Amino acid sequence: MNRVVIVSASVGAGHDGAARELARRLTDRGHSVDIHDYLDMLPGSMGKALGAAYLRQLLAVPRSWDVLLHMLQRSRAFAALVCLLFSVTSRRMRRVVESADLVVSTHPLPSQTLSRLRRKGRVTAPVVTYLTDMSVHRLWVAPHVDLHIALHEVAAEQARRLGARRIVVTGPAVGPAFRPAANAAERLRAREKFGLPAEGRLALVAAGSWGVGDIADTARDIAETGVATPVILCGQNETLRRSLGHGIALGWIDDMPTLMRACDVVVQNAGGLSSLEALATGLPVLTYRCLAGHGRTNAAALDEAGLVPWIRDEDGLAAALTAEPTAALLSSTCPSVALDAEMSRGEPVRARRPRRRVALAAASTVAVLWLATVGVSLAVAGGFQSVGPASRRGGAVYVLVAVDSTKPMSQRTINKLAAANGAAAVSTTVLRAQPETVRALAKAGVTIVNAADGAPYETGVFTGRASIGQVATGVAAVTGRSPRLMVSNGELDAIDVGIVAMHRERIIVPAATVHCGAAMGRGMKGVILVESTGDCDLDATLDALAAMAHRHSVREASIEELSA
Repeated sequence: MNRVVIVSASVGAGHDGAARELARRLTDRGHSVDIHDYLDMLPGSMGKALGAAYLRQLLAVPRSWDVLLHMLQRSRAFAALVCLLFSVTSRRMRRVVESADLVVSTHPLPSQTLSRLRRKGRVTAPVVTYLTDMSVHRLWVAPHVDLHIALHEVAAEQARRLGARRIVVTGPAVGPAFRPAANAAERLRAREKFGLPAEGRLALVAAGSWGVGDIADTARDIAETGVATPVILCGQNETLRRSLGHGIALGWIDDMPTLMRACDVVVQNAGGLSSLEALATGLPVLTYRCLAGHGRTNAAALDEAGLVPWIRDEDGLAAALTAEPTAALLSSTCPSVALDAEMSRGEPVRARRPRRRVALAAASTVAVLWLATVGVSLAVAGGFQSVGPASRRGGAVYVLVAVDSTKPMSQRTINKLAAANGAAAVSTTVLRAQPETVRALAKAGVTIVNAADGAPYETGVFTGRASIGQVATGVAAVTGRSPRLMVSNGELDAIDVGIVAMHRERIIVPAATVHCGAAMGRGMKGVILVESTGDCDLDATLDALAAMAHRHSVREASIEELSA
């Protein structure tokens, strides 16, 4: 009997789900298998904090994942620095994999740690990375990993371009319970189990174990097509389940195979394990309103592979919901066969002496860079001084008008903005040119929001940062009250957040920006930033927003709610 150690990471359910299925298959083949969580190997409570911050980041500043993935793909040095930061897990990792005959990783970070240990000869067993995603970023490919297992040739080719030496394409690690319904009677019993309608087409909206993404908008769009009833899988997100206004909302479900057999199509946003499970169940799958970062890269890879079409707008949704299942072009090779073969060819590696001083200096540099850049995104996403686009989940719209500096705002418009519980974004230019307008807005009860230097609502090295304080003190001087919120496009660093915290403000990242006079999008929620100019009819735009809110039963709320 061989001993196999599988290392996953509890950030979402996909990595852990693949680890459990690999363990089941290897156990059936007579091996002893242990599964370990990489986050538990981090010092103290850092693992739990990192997992929670990852979720917060997806909710509050999802666009930061696009930036992070772009940096990883473009910069080997940045990827190396990130890996070095996580080398603090090396000692615990060595203890976990000691005496193992094979080590399997289902997450990029443990793969990188194992690669370093393999290079130094501190792990002598073969190391295999199981690529759980269809898209492969730089951290997935570790130079001293013995084998990478890919789900499709599209993923394999991406891994090759990043330097993977040996790659095997196998079928996905999906349990045997995920199979098509045997007949109509079985499908009907599945619907009865979950209290679903016996008739009609059901679209299962899968949002992962955390229920993240534009789920409410997805459910609304599906319902408005009239071709399917959305069944929303909210996972552990009880707030989402209670706030949904369309479709059938479900909480955490243990019996996913039966639920999938009860439905006719799956709509997903991340391209993870749920997509592969749905394909194994024989259902058509489509990507819609995908998550930033890995959600978009997975959507592109699944689309390229011909497995899951990426529906990029509402116009193609109805046709996709009624499409026939795709003939899944996936390998029939079991991944456990490839793992068995790797155990039989394992070659010992001679130990090398570590360069402790160099590693310590590099790790210190990484820590500073991480805290000043990516760490700030995690802090803001975790709720530090921030309210992100996730405010749209509250079922309310918060109107924020960027005050025009070229002409005063009429008292009629000010009163209309106050009646709509609206807020006014005030920049340094507005303070200098229109102090009376700012004073009149505050007197009418309109909340004043710090806009620093104004559009595009990001800070520069010097002037943009100084303007945060200039607006804060200027508004206090004009109105007698300091602003409690600052609007930003989300491009922040440690200095920005520090200045905002010093002025006791919170950061808001608009869910959408509309130009005065432009058509309103359907079902807009969260903070809506209205860019006004001197020649536009701001009154008409405010009326259009009010009509949109009334039409979609969305509450026009005061932005002051977000400063609590």
